[in-house]
Amino acid sequence: MSVIGLDLGTSGVRAVAFAADGRMLGGASAPLTLRRDGRGRVELDAEEIIAAAESVVRAAAAEALQVGDAVQAIGFSVLGEAVVPVDGSGTPLAPVAVSMDTRGIEHAAALGVRLGDGRFTAITGQPLHGMFSVFKIMAGDDAWAAAAGYRCMGDLVAERWSGVAAIDLGQAARTGILDVDRGEWSTEILEAVAASAPWVREDRLPVPVASGTVISGVHDHAAAVLGIAPGTLLVAGTHDQAAAFVGAGGEAGVRSVIALGSSDCLTVATRERPRGLEATGFASYRLDDETWITLAGTAAGGWALEWLATLLGRDIGDVFGALAEDPPSLIVLPYLAGSGTLDNDPSARGTIHGLTLDTTVPELARAVVEAAGFEFHKIIAALEAHGVRVDDLQVTGAGAENSAALAARAAAAGVRMTPVARDASARGAAMLALRGLGGDARDLLVAPDPAAAAEPGASSAGWYAAQRTAYVSLYDVTRGIAPHLTPSQNPSPQNQPHQKEKTK
Repeated sequence: MSVIGLDLGTSGVRAVAFAADGRMLGGASAPLTLRRDGRGRVELDAEEIIAAAESVVRAAAAEALQVGDAVQAIGFSVLGEAVVPVDGSGTPLAPVAVSMDTRGIEHAAALGVRLGDGRFTAITGQPLHGMFSVFKIMAGDDAWAAAAGYRCMGDLVAERWSGVAAIDLGQAARTGILDVDRGEWSTEILEAVAASAPWVREDRLPVPVASGTVISGVHDHAAAVLGIAPGTLLVAGTHDQAAAFVGAGGEAGVRSVIALGSSDCLTVATRERPRGLEATGFASYRLDDETWITLAGTAAGGWALEWLATLLGRDIGDVFGALAEDPPSLIVLPYLAGSGTLDNDPSARGTIHGLTLDTTVPELARAVVEAAGFEFHKIIAALEAHGVRVDDLQVTGAGAENSAALAARAAAAGVRMTPVARDASARGAAMLALRGLGGDARDLLVAPDPAAAAEPGASSAGWYAAQRTAYVSLYDVTRGIAPHLTPSQNPSPQNQPHQKEKTK
C-alpha cells in the first residue's frame, strides 16, 4: 500500500509517493508560471496547475507501481489563499489570484470597519489582511460576480478528479470566511461581505472537512489520466504550512517547524486555540480535534532570494552558495511583498541599509539571509509573550540544505535550528492520506540529524543582539515613507502588460 502527497505550491507542483513504512518510492515536480502586472495583480493559470498536478501524480504513481506498490490514496498540501472563480462544471473562469496579489486590500479595510475592531480575527482566527481569498473574490470583475462557485487549489483539483468539492479546515480558514471554532462557514462574515459583494454566498463555496477525511474516490476519466485505479481515494490534506509542520515531525509542546519556501513561515502547535492574539497578526486554525496550528512569517522569503539572484543575472545557488564568512555591516528589510507577520503591512517596502562602495555580493547575500533570522526572532518573542511556546525548531525546505545560510539564520535569530527532510509538505500530505486509509502516519517521518543543527555562536552574540534592535528601528523609521511608494500613488502606464515569471 502506497500513498501520494501532492504539494500544490506557488512556485510549482510536486508529487511524492511513499510506501506505508515510509520509504520514498518516487517523485516528480513541475514549475508554474507566475504572472505579475506591475500594479499588484499576481496570478497563476488554473488549467496549468491542474495539468501540472496530473503530470506529477502520473509520474510518481508509475514509479510506485514499478515496485509493485500501487497508490491507494492521494493527500493535498495547498498554497494558501489562492482562489479562482468556476462555472457550474468546475471550469475556471479567470486566472488564479495568489496570496501576494493585492487587489483585496481596500475590501479588507472596509470589512474591518463593518465588523468592528477585532471581530474578523475573533471569528476566523486570521489577521485582517487583503491576502485572504474572500477579499480577492469581493474585488472580482463580472466573471467573478457571475461565477457558480469559488475554489482554492486543493478543492479545485479534487472536484476535477472526483466531482466532489471539499476543502480542509486549514485551507478553509485561509479564505477568511471560516468560523474556526465551529469548523463551518461563518454566517456573520458572509452577511457582512454581502453588503458590497452579494455574489459571495455559502452555496458557491466548497464543503469544509477535517484534515485526513476521505473526500471521494477518483472517477474513471481522472484515473486514466493519472495512471491509477478508479476509486483511488482523495483525502483532505491541509494548508501547505501545516502540511510542512506535520511532515517535519512538528508536535505540540515538543517541536516547532520553520518552512523555508516562497514565504518563510514559523509554525507552532497547541492543544487548544490560543487566545489574545487578535492584535498580533498571528493566524490560528484547527488541524484536527487535538491540534491547533499557529503560524507567522514573511511575505517574501524565497522570493527575496530569487529577486536578488535575478537582479544580479546569476543562479540562486551561485549567489547564496558563497555567503560572506563574517556578519556584514548591512541590514535588509525583506519586505518585497509587504511585511508579513507581525505588522501585516502591505505597504511596507524592502530596504537595504549600510551599502558602501566596498559592499560585496557575498555580504549582500548574507544580509538577505540574516533578515529571515531577524524576522523569526521578532516572531518568537511575540509568540512567547502571548503564552505560545516555541519548541525545538526543525527547519525544512530547500533553504535548509544550505548549511552556511542556515547558520546565518540561526545566528540572526539567536536560536538553534535543525534541518529535516526537504519534501516536508508533500510528506505531510501523504501522512494525512495514510491517516485517511487508517494507517499509522508516524511511520512516514524521517528523524533529523542532530549533528547538522545550526547553533548561534557565542562570539557574535553581542553583534546580532545589536543588529536585531537596529532591524526593528529601521522598519520604524521607514514605514512612514512606504505608503508614498505604493502602486496607487506611483504614476504608471494604465495598460501595463503582465510580466511572466517562470518559477521553480
